[in-house]
Amino acid sequence: TPDEQEQLMAAIKGHVLELCMDPNGTHVVQRLLYCFVPPCTDLIYHPVVSKLVDVAHHPYGLCVLKKCISQAKTQSNHQELLLSRLAEHALDLVQSPYGNYAVQHALEEWGGVCCTPIFKSLEGRMMQLSIQKFSSNVVEKLFCSAPAEFRARFISELIESEKMLVLVNSNYGHYVVKRALQLAEPGQVRLLLDAIRGNIEQLPNRRLRAKWEKVISAGSERLGARAD
Repeated sequence: TPDEQEQLMAAIKGHVLELCMDPNGTHVVQRLLYCFVPPCTDLIYHPVVSKLVDVAHHPYGLCVLKKCISQAKTQSNHQELLLSRLAEHALDLVQSPYGNYAVQHALEEWGGVCCTPIFKSLEGRMMQLSIQKFSSNVVEKLFCSAPAEFRARFISELIESEKMLVLVNSNYGHYVVKRALQLAEPGQVRLLLDAIRGNIEQLPNRRLRAKWEKVISAGSERLGARAD
């Protein structure tokens, strides 16, 4: 009953963050989010939003945050609060071993135009994020979820960067570029292929060069032509 819900929430008030980061408590909080509705769940959302960065960087806290993101699809006020805080700290979160999953989950659950604040927060950082283990996964997700206008701008950052050689030498760059070539407009595909070709000749690592040659081949096939 509503009265019982209020009594239960009153019992955990002041202990939400502690429970979020506990191996058993995290399951309790996630269950409450699933079973209860506002205004009861406000007692969970408010402390999670206020300490979102700490929660996102914690393995058990992340699980609660992802549940908050999923449930907030139908609770717009909570979504706005979460989105604002995620966008504010996006650059830090996407480079974190746990935090990156919070941003990815928001992109998957909310997607498109709704996530414009996150896109704006990360714009101008594509090269920096594409050469790192955790954030490179987020860049791929950005390419998939962003509206065409943002996607084109993100891909242009790679094409126009003076640091293409750094990207080509990284262990994660080829995953990002492969995704970009799958989703870019033909004109950007050509420019991106040209930028890569101009740099892989300098690669000392033959195994990495072979991976790039596969990426180039796939991109060239998409244009209907074989790689040179």
